[in-house]
Amino acid sequence: MINNQDDYLVVNIIENFLGSPKTNKDSESRTQWEFNCPSKNCRHDHQKFNLTYQSNKKIFNCWKCKYRGIVYRLVKDYGSKDDFKRLKLILPEYNAQSFNVFRKPEIDYDLVTCELPVGYLPLNRHRQSNLYKFAYDYVVNKRKITPAQIDKFKIGYTETGPRKLRIILPSFNSLGKINYFEARSYLDSTVPYYKPDSPHKNDIIFNEKFINWDLPVYLVEGVFDALRIPNAIPMLGKVPSELLLNRLIKNNATVIICLDSDAIKDGVDIYNMLYSLGLHVFFVDLKGKKDISKIYEDDGQEELNKLLKTTRKIDMLFEIGKILNE
Repeated sequence: MINNQDDYLVVNIIENFLGSPKTNKDSESRTQWEFNCPSKNCRHDHQKFNLTYQSNKKIFNCWKCKYRGIVYRLVKDYGSKDDFKRLKLILPEYNAQSFNVFRKPEIDYDLVTCELPVGYLPLNRHRQSNLYKFAYDYVVNKRKITPAQIDKFKIGYTETGPRKLRIILPSFNSLGKINYFEARSYLDSTVPYYKPDSPHKNDIIFNEKFINWDLPVYLVEGVFDALRIPNAIPMLGKVPSELLLNRLIKNNATVIICLDSDAIKDGVDIYNMLYSLGLHVFFVDLKGKKDISKIYEDDGQEELNKLLKTTRKIDMLFEIGKILNE
């Protein structure tokens, strides 16, 4: 028999609109089921059973057309309203955390732009002022950012204006237009950093211009963290935005989660969510050694590289071990 009652009910819902699976669900204990894919690219295939549903992970995948995701997507796309209501009763937790990533964006995020703050000055242009010296010393000597990176990412600073006495780290969208910035204090301040008044951080992907979606993508917390690892996206927090999730799914990205040592639980949650969405996901355990940027600043690139080489999958033993440590 199928493993549990909830799995039986979900497979039964899928049968309502896809028909019977290749193997009868009562014939043996199993967690994978083959159905005929309903997508426009496969709907004319007869009895090919291209689409598999994994009941233990609640995900589906068509090996031919790459239609994939959490079962919520499948039922929403092709089931009836009653099918969808039944699914929400059986698997309510999947609805809240994962279903929205498949919603069609309401705006064209590539058109979201942002002006640099008043008083922005390029840091790669030397100025005869003490504030320039403080800003340059903070970026190059304290944060260990190279002159080449200053040029590449157009890092600047301010002496005046609403964002005065800040290092300005601009973000560029996929078209090369500025869509955001982070303003980090280079002097002692009660407010260490500012963000622009608009757009919201969830409406942009920081420095998408520099991301190659065909390579593994690192997810990190902050902007300085992203400067240490090639092909890294700062989430500007501890969870990915809906926009970022959509981009990862659209590009079928391989993802490596590399969060600060104080965010292990968040990292595991993100790992499980991305895995449930059908993505290839890996995890870097910083083993309590501060955050990415701090490791680089204190211990150098070689020590950081050693940690990055510990990229791994997450299993139950790893999760239990972290819970016991906490």
